[in-house]
Amino acid sequence: MKKLGIVLLNFFCVLILLFLVVWTGLQIAKCVVYPDYLANRKFEEQIPGLSEGFVPQGLSYDGEGGYLHSGYGDGHLLKLFLVKGEDVKQVTPVDEGGNPWEGHGGGIARAGDYVYVASESKLIIFRYDDLKNAQDGASVASIGIFPVDTQASFCFASGNFIYVGEFYRAEDYETNPTHHKTTPAGDDHKALVSCYLLDHNGALAEEYPLYSISIRDQVQGFAVQGDTFILSSSWGVTSSKLDFYKGLTNKGEMIEVSGKSVPLYYLDSATHQKTVDMPAFSEGLTIVGDRVVISFESACNKYVVGKFFFANRLVSYPVQ
Repeated sequence: MKKLGIVLLNFFCVLILLFLVVWTGLQIAKCVVYPDYLANRKFEEQIPGLSEGFVPQGLSYDGEGGYLHSGYGDGHLLKLFLVKGEDVKQVTPVDEGGNPWEGHGGGIARAGDYVYVASESKLIIFRYDDLKNAQDGASVASIGIFPVDTQASFCFASGNFIYVGEFYRAEDYETNPTHHKTTPAGDDHKALVSCYLLDHNGALAEEYPLYSISIRDQVQGFAVQGDTFILSSSWGVTSSKLDFYKGLTNKGEMIEVSGKSVPLYYLDSATHQKTVDMPAFSEGLTIVGDRVVISFESACNKYVVGKFFFANRLVSYPVQ
């Protein structure tokens, strides 16, 4: 028995040593693969719910020093979190009949009095005060839905506009063929973001978008600051991308959206400024001051790997 104990001890020591060697090697590799990202990133708030089955997707700054997180959990039920420093609150979003919402919860955006959650080709609408004033664990009812022309994989609000866009990946996540475009720069795009007008209270003001934007594939998050457009894209364990564009390409084209013709613009290589390589599993984006804040899903229980690489916090990067 004593010999067996020694053998087992040696075995576990070797396993621990191998883990440390691999872990150290990966940390060194990150410095080589992601030098720009590591040199300019800042850690922000904790990402909530990572050990309780939450899979983070959307992210929004609440304008009051905190963040709103959207995503899904067990049974593909929609989950929402409000985080401000050490104060973490989860609410259960339900419809007007009290039934829990199901869906991906790919995007979330606060706009004035309202919070919009992008999921399955619609925006689910909540009152911000209802979410803010709810107790931890309480149910909060939506006040309506707004169908959109994209798959509503993510959203972002700024000023009097809300942008709602979609994720494309061949076979896994197909999009409407009318959204498939060759850009003026010759890029192949198969997804759209549509921009809708909001009134001074943050309510949707019109049924149709003001315009649509053709974007690259596999986009998980979208943000705008001034004339700078930022895309977060990822798939699986490959490196994520943070792409910066200066302005939109316009060739005077129109696209039909829900029966109405609206202007079509492009985010393509003609206005592309920079790509920042990042660790895998990047998700939603939001803007705080002069920095874009990025959420990652790699440390959730579904993927686990991020738990070993400090991926449990939001990260910010300077807007170019």
